[in-house]
Amino acid sequence: MNNSHYYRTIIAYVLGLTGSSAFATLFLLRQDWFAGASFCILTFYFLRRLLAYIRRINRLIAAFLLGIENEDTTLKMPARTGNQDIDAIFQGLERLNELFRQTQIDISVQEQVYLSIIKQSATGLFSVNEAGRIIHINPAAEKLTGIIEFHHLSSLERIHKEIPAFISDAGPAQDQNSQIFDNGSGQKLLFKVTEIKTPGDRIRLVAVSDITKELDMREVDAWIKLARTLSHEIMNNIAPITTLSQVTMGYFLKDDREVQAGAIDQEVIHNTLKGLRVIEERSSGLKTFVEHYRKFTRLPEPKFQDTDLVELLEKVRLICSGLDGYASTKIIEDYPEACPVRTDKDLLSHVLINVIKNALESFPAPGEESGHELRLKLTPGQPHIRLEICNNGEPIPAELREQIFIPFFTTRESGTGIGLSLSKQIMLKLGGDITLGPADSAYTCFSLNLPS
Repeated sequence: MNNSHYYRTIIAYVLGLTGSSAFATLFLLRQDWFAGASFCILTFYFLRRLLAYIRRINRLIAAFLLGIENEDTTLKMPARTGNQDIDAIFQGLERLNELFRQTQIDISVQEQVYLSIIKQSATGLFSVNEAGRIIHINPAAEKLTGIIEFHHLSSLERIHKEIPAFISDAGPAQDQNSQIFDNGSGQKLLFKVTEIKTPGDRIRLVAVSDITKELDMREVDAWIKLARTLSHEIMNNIAPITTLSQVTMGYFLKDDREVQAGAIDQEVIHNTLKGLRVIEERSSGLKTFVEHYRKFTRLPEPKFQDTDLVELLEKVRLICSGLDGYASTKIIEDYPEACPVRTDKDLLSHVLINVIKNALESFPAPGEESGHELRLKLTPGQPHIRLEICNNGEPIPAELREQIFIPFFTTRESGTGIGLSLSKQIMLKLGGDITLGPADSAYTCFSLNLPS
């Protein structure tokens, strides 16, 4: 915009104001009252025109800036005022106003696109202001957290009591702005926090996602690789048994010929029996050990078929009736009349028997009135069918709860550590999962979830 007219007009008014003031002062000093009064009037005229000129432009500029501040671009500048320099200023403001108007439209379109993307995102997203209030949240985050817009951050305590503090404390100075929380139902939620500072507030953008299956599958894959490696190492350890067999055979062969019975003394017999016992012990132990590994690493593919879970549970109960402690345990059932599902009943039976067997083993030595209880609760639903197997036996120690699904981890001398890890793998193959319930209960509960 060319401001030469504006500057020339201002300079003309200032020169006129200065000149008329000087002449007014001169004539008044000479006591020429008429001429002095005339130039005083002329001075006030120039001053009034200058102030009106500046005030008029300032009013329009102030209105323009106020409109921009309030995101109002509807202000229209006069097209013609009869003053070339003022018209030039108004034309510049009009062009600037149009630029802001177009920018505002572009921002609005982009905002609508971003909001649409966020709403359709499978990752949960929500933002929290400095007061701890949820100000924006997408449907995925509502589903995962159970909170809605305008809820307070403290509402997340029902998922895990440490989540609000984690989100509040996260910031640029923190090394760790992501953390996994267990919601108490076996679901693992990953929270990631990014801080955004604005002139008037500090906003935290939170992304939340369910990574339960991802972690479970990674854990199972890692342990399958480990099991295969260990199987290879164990098979290599059979070599000493072969060596011992060859040494023992040497007692009875000389130059590839069998030793005569009369040449065998008591010491040879003693060493032979000793070697055979060692071979038997090592062979039996390794065979059992390898079989457990093989069962875990070579799980058959599921054969899905229509199955009634209620009927399957009754068959499993009949199988388990011969287990130690079953007769002295009170069985409490909560079933619907029927619960159809498509699954592999043989693999699922293996899981059910293993979990019930573990529950019975958690009880101390049974007495006539042991007070032992085993609760079986089946709840049909969408999208999952939930089966809870609970017992009031010895609780699982808090420090061991995170390790019970790790392959070959066991606290029992006679245990193999295969049962629960194998059950976990089976449930994942069936499209479901098995989780350990909360620790703050009088019962130890395992929840089996199957797609309905």
